[in-house]
Amino acid sequence: MRFADLEPQLSRGALDPLWVITGEEPLLMLEAADMLRRKAREEGATEREILNASATWDWSKLPESCMAMSLFGDKKIVELRLASPRPGTKGTKMLSEIGSLPLDGVTLIITIPYDWSLKKAAWYKALTAAARVVECEPVTARELPRWFADRLAKKGLKAEPAALQILSARCEGNLLAAAQEILKLSYLYPQGSVITEELVADSVRDVARFDVENLLEAMFAGDAPKALRIVENLNAAGESIPSFMWMITEEIRMTLRMRAALDAGADRSSALRQAGVWGTRGARITRAAGRLNTRKLASALLLCADIDAISKGLVVPNRDSDPWVEIASLAAFLAAR
Repeated sequence: MRFADLEPQLSRGALDPLWVITGEEPLLMLEAADMLRRKAREEGATEREILNASATWDWSKLPESCMAMSLFGDKKIVELRLASPRPGTKGTKMLSEIGSLPLDGVTLIITIPYDWSLKKAAWYKALTAAARVVECEPVTARELPRWFADRLAKKGLKAEPAALQILSARCEGNLLAAAQEILKLSYLYPQGSVITEELVADSVRDVARFDVENLLEAMFAGDAPKALRIVENLNAAGESIPSFMWMITEEIRMTLRMRAALDAGADRSSALRQAGVWGTRGARITRAAGRLNTRKLASALLLCADIDAISKGLVVPNRDSDPWVEIASLAAFLAAR
């Protein structure tokens, strides 16, 4: 289930004994575990045991903890926190078999860091077949205003639409900081207050965090102001240019191949295949190929090559010596409508 479905699910009935929490959003993972603990305590759990596991951990401790009676003879909570999604040979065996344990009076909560390969692992499939799974995915930029409105409402606050937009822009990609800003607003203003654009502008820091995926989305969607803001953010964060320019170059190359295939008469599906595009990037590249022509995409590739040279200390005629200036030029060039 999604994180948003957890609270309604818990309100409908008794707590299941085995839970798995995973996803890319740490704040939501923490909150999901907190909800499960609270529900377990409501049902009589008085003891809590935390196990921090790794590939070299003594995995025999897990069944021992689950089968040992509470010191007070009541229900107990056992939390297993994996350091990585690769628990080792003994860990994968134990996690594959944990669903067959009789969890009498025990609520077992397993939190697993996200990894793209996790759902393909045999041990994960066996574990989740016996468990309730909560997937904590990032809150998208489009979802953030509603997320802020809901969180502020729980604090007894309302916010103007313009205020929600500023909050979202300043906290995008950094949900932990967003939660802290909501808490700060609840301390600054009494319940029943309406948070205005001016109040947010005065009290909320710009703590947004971006990565190359966000930059590609903004460039290919034609959102130049956001693309330039992300470039500034990446520069301020000290991102290594080679660590992300290869991905930008590759996606521009794929977009150029798709645009050329479309110009040659191929349909969308065929053009995507010819361009070597698969997965979630398909929608982004399709938008860009529909908006940018082959000449512009080819020019962008040449600029990528120049940025690579400048970042290595070479002088490129008619280019700025600061590669970040040229990355901003690339972003504006591709995002221009």
